[in-house]
Amino acid sequence: MSAGFDLWDIPLRALNINVRKRLGLFLNPRNTVASDWMSVAEHMGFSYLEIKNYEDCQDPTRRILEDWQARCPGAKVGKLLSILENVERKDVVADLRDLIEEDCRRYIERQNEPPVQVPEVDSCVPRTPERQGITLEDDPEVHYYPITTLG
Repeated sequence: MSAGFDLWDIPLRALNINVRKRLGLFLNPRNTVASDWMSVAEHMGFSYLEIKNYEDCQDPTRRILEDWQARCPGAKVGKLLSILENVERKDVVADLRDLIEEDCRRYIERQNEPPVQVPEVDSCVPRTPERQGITLEDDPEVHYYPITTLG
């Protein structure tokens, strides 16, 4: 593999909309010559009744990918490519491999980015050293006016 990462370690959620739509373009049409989405679903472990229920979907490939991803912890990109090869859809793998690898590369890059949120969320008053021991007279945000007596 030229990608520099193992597709068997990349979760299916790494695949973006473009790749999923293209998979649907290959697999959604009913085809008597080549395997379609039903063969893929069967190899993913969906039952006959589940597959029959997907027939009413406008985009059954999208639905089986989403459902497989949700219910199967082993739903990895490498496993999907293996299933496509097992159902003899090497044409799909060949046509989409570059796009799939690009999605996986971007997914890995996003995983290596620091999180947007700070590690600890705290709603308390800031606990920084410069605020320790501060008095009302020291706080620049509070206007201190001494109390005067009348008389």
